[in-house]
Amino acid sequence: MALKSLLLTSEDYYFLLRSPDPDDFLRYLTTTAYGESLSGWDWHTVEAESEFNQHLYSELARNFQKVGRGLKKREGLFIRSLAQRLVGENLKVVLRSIHRGLPPDRALNLLLPVEKLSSLNFRELLNIGSIRALADYLARTPWGPPLARALPRYLREHSLFPLEMSIDLWVFDCILQGRHSLSRRDRRLTGQLLGIMADINNIIWAARFKEIYGFPGEEIYQYLLGAGSLGEPRRRHDLAFAPNLAVMIDRLPRRPYGEVLKGAMDLAAVEEGLTHYWVKTLEKVLILPPFQIGLPITFLLLKELEIHNLITLFTGLILKIPSDRLSQLILGKAAGSRYV
Repeated sequence: MALKSLLLTSEDYYFLLRSPDPDDFLRYLTTTAYGESLSGWDWHTVEAESEFNQHLYSELARNFQKVGRGLKKREGLFIRSLAQRLVGENLKVVLRSIHRGLPPDRALNLLLPVEKLSSLNFRELLNIGSIRALADYLARTPWGPPLARALPRYLREHSLFPLEMSIDLWVFDCILQGRHSLSRRDRRLTGQLLGIMADINNIIWAARFKEIYGFPGEEIYQYLLGAGSLGEPRRRHDLAFAPNLAVMIDRLPRRPYGEVLKGAMDLAAVEEGLTHYWVKTLEKVLILPPFQIGLPITFLLLKELEIHNLITLFTGLILKIPSDRLSQLILGKAAGSRYV
């Protein structure tokens, strides 16, 4: 109940969506669990959007720390492995900044505040002059192997894609390996959650690589996760080598993904359907009896989705996007009796 009280309610979304301007939006948001993070902040600056992101992700980082401290050591270790998703996002910010020659001072505003979740000094990393030098610098850290694997292709093609995908694949493997410290019951529950997460990632990645980038099946196959019900080679082959989105959906198991994506005609509909299914899955775990690892995990994952929603709403208000259009961009949160 304590964790659930830190999530926004349907009523909160109702009022936030109907805020006439950013001032009213932030005034209401300070009455929620985000009040401490936003207290005293003046959003009337040219860096308002990046500063808002910083405040919200500071709150998420604090939640990771708070949840980790409240668990047994082995459970806390798993929460720390889950937090590597945020650390990996920061490392991708560093890669993009160095690749584009962005001044370190400007790039600092793009970093997530994860100092207490990682031993990496991101300010220092931003001052490294090249991607090759960064890979050498991190060679003796856990991030060294995934960077080293993708570095030759980056040097050939001068594209960050292989580096970023290598980080994403390594992070997911790190989370999977973190399960081994848990009890048998918690390993089973986390296995189910991570399996669904892997399936959703594989479907969305395969669809994006096919529809947006036009990658051949051989390349798509290499960038899919070997986990979840779609992680076995035959299933990954079906995803990677499907000639189009409709055939890919048709090749999915009828339950649950065929039913979830029934009628989806484009990538946006696929992502929307899978996101709603993911949120419903997390909400079901959140109401299970306490004293199991699923509750803190689902809380943190829902909190991360919630932050994505708030950033979308805040940016939309600054751009004066009507609330009915903004409501369609919210990721799967129930408002009243319906999903917005």
